[in-house]
Amino acid sequence: MPGRITLTKTAEELAATFPWLQVPPELRPRYNIAPTQPIAVVLNDGQNKVDFLSWGMIPSFTKVKMTSYLLNARAEGIERKPSFRSPFKRRRCLVLADGYYEWVKLPRKKEKIPYWVHMKDKRPFAFAGLWDSWTSMDGSEVNTCCFITCEPNDLVAQIHHRMGVILDEDDHAIWLQPDEADPKTLLPLLRPYPSEKMAYYQVGTVVSNARNDVPECIVPVDT
Repeated sequence: MPGRITLTKTAEELAATFPWLQVPPELRPRYNIAPTQPIAVVLNDGQNKVDFLSWGMIPSFTKVKMTSYLLNARAEGIERKPSFRSPFKRRRCLVLADGYYEWVKLPRKKEKIPYWVHMKDKRPFAFAGLWDSWTSMDGSEVNTCCFITCEPNDLVAQIHHRMGVILDEDDHAIWLQPDEADPKTLLPLLRPYPSEKMAYYQVGTVVSNARNDVPECIVPVDT
């Protein structure tokens, strides 16, 4: 389950991986994106462009602004849960990334060890996400999003009991199809990504401070 994510690619590199996507030229590399910060997403509105939504979903039916946000949604039963069933049908998105961090608590150790999880070829990828639009008391709209999680593959299971759903590139169009709402079509997409295409390594504790958004966050630690 992503605790922080990275999108270290330039706008040009991201556009090369997703040639159908309109990428803003001002997009800059990010090495330590934390909850409540803006993350790069592609909404299922047919525009095929990068938007930036706050990570941490506020359901549209919420009466007052929440103090704790929905950072992720379990794939199991997502089509039935009150906070997620409407976005699952109508407001799906891709969350763009090229890696994410997990922290592992070792026996008899106070400090958690951070790991960076990524594709073996370091290519960017897309998590399956949901988004929603909440209207505040003053009438302003706030658009927010969350990840969908599933059981881990064999690799990620070594460091965490859940993982974010990483969609196959062939499934991006189905997930973003505005008129598609059939759980029989959508739910099979929410599966663990193949272990053999992924890797992870230990990084330094510089990443543990969300204010540190620097390339050193993904530098491997000699173990």
